[in-house]
Amino acid sequence: MNKFEYPEKGKGAESMTSPVIEARNIVKSFGGVRAVDDVSVSVMPGEIHAVIGENGAGKSTLMRILAGVETPDSGSVRIDGKEIENSAKASIDAGISLVHQELSLIPEMTVAENIMLGAFPTNGGWTKTKEMKKIAADTLKEIGVEVDLDERISRLSVALRQFVEIARAVARKPKVLILDEPTATLTPAETDYLLSMLQRLASQGLAIIYISHRIPEVFKICNKVTILRDGKLVTNDSIGDLTPDKVIDQMVGRELHLDLTQRRPARELGELVLSAKGIKAPKVNGIDLEVSKGQIVGLGGLVGAGRTELLRAIIGADPRSAGRVTITSNGKKRVITGYLSAIKAGVAYVPEERRTDGLALTMTVAENIFLPNRKEISPTGVMPKGKISAFAKVLSEKVNLRPPEVTREAGQYSGGNQQKIVIAKWLGRKPSFIVLDEPTRGVDVGAKAEIHKLVKELADNGAAVLVISSDLPELLELSDLIHVVRDGKIAGTLTGAEATEKSVMSLAAGEKLVGA
Repeated sequence: MNKFEYPEKGKGAESMTSPVIEARNIVKSFGGVRAVDDVSVSVMPGEIHAVIGENGAGKSTLMRILAGVETPDSGSVRIDGKEIENSAKASIDAGISLVHQELSLIPEMTVAENIMLGAFPTNGGWTKTKEMKKIAADTLKEIGVEVDLDERISRLSVALRQFVEIARAVARKPKVLILDEPTATLTPAETDYLLSMLQRLASQGLAIIYISHRIPEVFKICNKVTILRDGKLVTNDSIGDLTPDKVIDQMVGRELHLDLTQRRPARELGELVLSAKGIKAPKVNGIDLEVSKGQIVGLGGLVGAGRTELLRAIIGADPRSAGRVTITSNGKKRVITGYLSAIKAGVAYVPEERRTDGLALTMTVAENIFLPNRKEISPTGVMPKGKISAFAKVLSEKVNLRPPEVTREAGQYSGGNQQKIVIAKWLGRKPSFIVLDEPTRGVDVGAKAEIHKLVKELADNGAAVLVISSDLPELLELSDLIHVVRDGKIAGTLTGAEATEKSVMSLAAGEKLVGA
């Protein structure tokens, strides 16, 4: 079997007794901190093997080592019993494909070009375009996604980009497919479709390593579970020997209350903070929206329904073709004409794509926190490093950044900790209106509970909050009021007992399985 052929159907895990991939005694340290500490794991052909743990537990580092992206300090990786060289090329050649948590597509290349990147069919140095498109089309058909092969990635929704990323991995017909939080940007319907697709691939003999913070997904499709905590192996069990509560206990090593079924108590509305009237923009078709002091308003709907576009049009991050937005704080009303005027009016924005839009990854935590807080730290314009570090330290501790090393580059932190940094940098401005787009996407259960607590505390302290979430339990837990967006319009509004997963999804219905 070469890297472009799946095992023959019927020759999966049931007829093969040797693991297709093994990691033996892997150790990896960064700056004296052991990210992976003597971890071993093996996966059989046809097996879907979950690797789970909190952010910072070492999951992504271990996966990058398996894929040859990182070199371990010690330990080895074997495919079909043979040790492979620690390099990305050697891993790809051996049949390992990795779908990263953060998308790695090239925005200005087409869908077909991205799917075949690194494996273009050629003849005499020239790309065989017709063959390239055929392979790309067949792969998309295999995973059940319809998208124009000639469309540039930059013009696709986040959900469709995720499916193209998966298609690129599947196109190589790997022996081992590693997926790091593949459903983080998908709707429930899209998630169900993806999980079914992975089960089909596994039935053909493909070994799948599945990283997810969504415990129900793990119990739905996985055969075995490896749990990591603080870089160490906690357990490696068959799914039948575990329960969701046991998994969470072993992941966090402490008692954890997510309160996913707890609603915020009803309260009287405070001063009207956000007033948005007649908002029109690309994918937004004339929406009115209000958020009051101390209120959390949620935006539900399918990916591509226009929620992010609405949010960005309201705060001036993207232009709007019509509509008027005002922010009222401390009795003073300001008209929002652009993003700068929104910031001056007390708006804080936690974007969907934290790595590209929310953080400067090569800058330190202190430098990231300093960026929107220059006047708060030093009204005179003098920027003493000690004062910047002390300011950043206080905010880092407030969001429970782990570890709270403000001199560390933001890019060196896990996804959950990066999200905490994005939130921390706005807290110093004491915002009156906070906008969060998918605030816990790709975040572990512990960090998720902490972020939920932060959002509730901000509202309890008087901030108006607008939140987008595709995680329905999260949307229901956080929101006092939920507007469901469909086709750029508000399809319905739900309050109190009216708001259930079923009622939200019923209002959101009408989109295709994979929407643009």
